[in-house]
Amino acid sequence: MSRNALSIEQIKLACRHVDELIEAGFSENFAIRSLEIYTNYYAKHRLMGRVAPDYADQYEHWSRAVRKAKIANPNLAYGRYLRVEHGTPRRQFARLVLESYRKGKLTERSLNDLCRKRWKVAVITHEEDARLSKIGRSSLFNTPDDRWAAAKIEF
Repeated sequence: MSRNALSIEQIKLACRHVDELIEAGFSENFAIRSLEIYTNYYAKHRLMGRVAPDYADQYEHWSRAVRKAKIANPNLAYGRYLRVEHGTPRRQFARLVLESYRKGKLTERSLNDLCRKRWKVAVITHEEDARLSKIGRSSLFNTPDDRWAAAKIEF
């Protein structure tokens, strides 16, 4: 097992750390950043079996527009026309985990369920990303698919 595969105990520790930082006067923006990384890695390991930085080829959920663009420009660097997009923004995902922790309901089972329901990553074009910006880059929807549908991103 990877040393970077976080446990529920480590996630709870990170949640406690967020609250301690906020109590000490840090902004939520600063305090929650580590938890964003940890919860993303936790979900990635649980659902994909590995923890590594995001890159497009590790994800299978590519929009139709990305698939067409790749065929049209097979040698174009990915960063020029696509991006990796978390269907539940990482900040919102971390907030959901933190909320569960604060209610005393964060367990391995509840976190794994949250990962299955809310953690989904897609590869989209820059144009599709601009449409997400119009609906609110950090907007929380019931599901990642609802968020992408609101931005008219097709898969």
